[in-house]
Amino acid sequence: MKYIYYFIIGAVFALSSCDSFLEEKAEGRLTPGSLFQDLEGLDMALTGLYNQYVQTNMYVFRSIHTWCGDDVTAQNAGNKTRFAEYDMFNFNSGNTEILDQYKTYYATIKACNNIINNAGQMTIDQAVLNSRLGQAYFLRALNYFMLVRIWGRIPLVTEVSIDYTRPRAEVAEIYELIESDALKAEEMLPLNHTVSPYFAGGINVAPNKAAAKALLASIYMTEAGWPLKKGSEYYDKAAAKYKEIIDKEGQEGYNYMLEPDIRTLVEEPASNYSKEIVFGEFHNINNNGYGGPYTELPEESSGWCDLIVELEFYNKFPEGPRKDAWFLTKITLTGREKDPETDKYPVLNWDDPGTNQRHPHWKKNIHNGAWDYDYETGYYTASGLTGSCSKTRYIFRYADILLLYAEAVAFGNGGVDPFAIECVHRVQTRAGAPLTSTTISKEDFRQAVLSERRWETAGMEHSCMGRFFTMQRHEILHLQKNYRSPDDLPLNSGLSLSEEYYYFPIPDAELLIVPDLNNR
Repeated sequence: MKYIYYFIIGAVFALSSCDSFLEEKAEGRLTPGSLFQDLEGLDMALTGLYNQYVQTNMYVFRSIHTWCGDDVTAQNAGNKTRFAEYDMFNFNSGNTEILDQYKTYYATIKACNNIINNAGQMTIDQAVLNSRLGQAYFLRALNYFMLVRIWGRIPLVTEVSIDYTRPRAEVAEIYELIESDALKAEEMLPLNHTVSPYFAGGINVAPNKAAAKALLASIYMTEAGWPLKKGSEYYDKAAAKYKEIIDKEGQEGYNYMLEPDIRTLVEEPASNYSKEIVFGEFHNINNNGYGGPYTELPEESSGWCDLIVELEFYNKFPEGPRKDAWFLTKITLTGREKDPETDKYPVLNWDDPGTNQRHPHWKKNIHNGAWDYDYETGYYTASGLTGSCSKTRYIFRYADILLLYAEAVAFGNGGVDPFAIECVHRVQTRAGAPLTSTTISKEDFRQAVLSERRWETAGMEHSCMGRFFTMQRHEILHLQKNYRSPDDLPLNSGLSLSEEYYYFPIPDAELLIVPDLNNR
């Protein structure tokens, strides 16, 4: 299992600011043992861990499960076929994108194991040690949480040594470790980090206690559904844990808020340090920039057009500020000559016969400081755009915490909770969407919350609780074949509620190293 056990402690990174997590300043090679002699060495190990972690989501392609949801689609041509085959549920174990996704999660886990197994015996202040160890436990839980939901039974690695005979663990066993790690993170992590780079820009850059609560609640929520189906008891546990975050809103360590203007979430630099971030993955354009800007631009604007919006999803999306913020519906033909009178490129609506795809596109990952966009006219130029940006990836966002709480209440043991409705109303009000009735039945409330989360998490490919994972745990992933637009790529005719389609296959490159891994 080459990628499972891969980890090298290489370059050391300075720790003077948030960006310095990602600024490489090589000072020679260190052995694992030499890192854990003092706090400076421990911080170096953590910086190496974060440098590895950002690789998991550095490129849109490393979230290929996104294409399996009902909000995102692809072209089935050229180098887009690697996305299209997963969009259609024609899973291919030789797909290089699932390999990159698989190996980067495990490389991060390996880095976490190195810290967890070596830092515990350090003789430094216990609170300081816990604040660092808690980060390693948090990230190990998070990365295993991603792996088990995408691949199901996988090898469970908690040490640094190599064991090529390790069998694939049962899903329940993996969740036991994930829960244990998240609980340790919740106990160890502080309300607020007090030193750079863990606290910067007015927010916790590293996970804090509230982020651990969000992760733990999301684990409970997932265990309540498919495949473990622990049911309403676990929905209640999730609701209680999410509510611990919401009840403390505005207090120390819980200074989260909904951005008054939803457009802030798609605009750099304001989006990078938004108060809506409960936990984010931070990037530095000069070193480990997020490779997303071109991937969502239309071909007519010199973009790569990797991610496009499913037609049924867009057509059903409620009108309002949220729809305007999420979607790019005007296409600037930057390859054409400018109008001599206006000095502007021609512009077409997304469904104009003159466009290549006749689909809306996403706006959230390309509206950065180099992207000249006019909200009033929809006109833009991308001449200053580069292949990467400093956009923060939202792993847990406060708007979704509010909706996740409402969802947990809706599927729990109790009745419809007025506070849960209030949480939904807060998100709907900002979105400009119709408000859910305060006299709604429990069954209708369940559907209303799922719909609202469908719109709010649209295209959030790196979100810990994004659309694919919601559809999976509610056993509705295969049902999209009943409503997919005939103008989008056709879904596999055999698509059904089964592990064959709800989990990805182990990558071929891994099976070359351990040929019988699928049989263990």
